[in-house]
This record gives sequence, structure tokens and C-alpha cells, in this order.
Amino acid sequence: MRRTLHLYIEEKQYEDMIRRYHFWERDLVRLREMGRMTQEASSSEVYFEVSEDGKRVPVIVTLGSGVDKLQERYMERVRLTESYMIECVAMELLENAYGQIAECIYACTGMWMSGIDFLGDKIPLGSMEEIFQRLKPQRIMYNQAYMLTPRKTVVFFTDLCMECRDGYRNVCTDCGNISCINRRAVTSAPSL
Repeated sequence: MRRTLHLYIEEKQYEDMIRRYHFWERDLVRLREMGRMTQEASSSEVYFEVSEDGKRVPVIVTLGSGVDKLQERYMERVRLTESYMIECVAMELLENAYGQIAECIYACTGMWMSGIDFLGDKIPLGSMEEIFQRLKPQRIMYNQAYMLTPRKTVVFFTDLCMECRDGYRNVCTDCGNISCINRRAVTSAPSL
């Protein structure tokens, strides 16, 4: 199944991005401009397929090649700060996509995503071949090292459950890369 996503960045996210990605407060106006341009360059799509058992769902989501081209233009002009801003905005757009994907899956199945299992973390990268055979995405490819094109593309599995959970809203919660420099603080419930 293929769906188009309409991704956006909320104003509060820009303020959070200043801290999370180590920008200066004075960069906020430029970051917003790069955000607007990145959103305009994006052509977001999601591919997913509910399996026969109705539980495990492979997903591919992309921002499209326009974001890559925008970032490359800034790299060619050695505008590294702007290129990095585009990278950061793209990561935020992908994270926002997970909520829309959950809603798409819910609309089709009546069930919610319980979390995200990224390839290379809990799932072997070789699973990408199976996912691409099943979903047959258009204009998305990978090479023998499983590098994706467009670069702002993510492949994962999700399990389905009956209740809406927050597991896809803060991907840092389930991510095994605890040394990631962009990791959000993961809060746990207070113990009783």
C-alpha cells in the first residue's frame, strides 16, 4: 500500500532543534528558512503491507529525492551550516512521519503501531531485500551495502496492537544507539 504524507515542522520543534542539534539562538531564523525549503522540496511517501497474521508490518518511508538535491546544492556551495540544518530538519520530518504512518495503518487495519524496529538494530539489514520485494517501492533503491536512495528514507518493521502507544513518537526510547549525539533524553515512569 502506498500513501502520500503531508509532513510539517511545528514552531516549537524549531526551538527544540536549536538545543538538540547544537545551533545558536541567532540561527533560528535561518533554521526556519531551511525548514521551509526542506518541506517544499520533500515529496513524502510511505509504503506498508499488513501481513496475513495481521501483526507484523514492513514499512518504507521517504522524503523523496528533492531533499537530497537541496542539500547537495548547499554542499556544492560549501554552505555547510545550511546543509546541516537541512539534515536536521529532514530527521525531524521523518520523526513526524511516524505519527502519520501510525494513523494510516490505523485507518487501514483498526490497529496501532506498537513501536519501531529499525533494520540494523534488532532486525538484520539483509531483511531489506524481503521488504523491497513485498512493497515494491517506486523511485527508492538500495545498494549491496544497503545504503538507501533517496538518502532520507527509512525502512523498519512495526508490530500492531489495539491501543495507541507512544513508542513511535519518541524513537530514541527503543533505539539501541545510546551514544547517539542527537539522542533525546529518555524519561521513564517514576518507580513506586
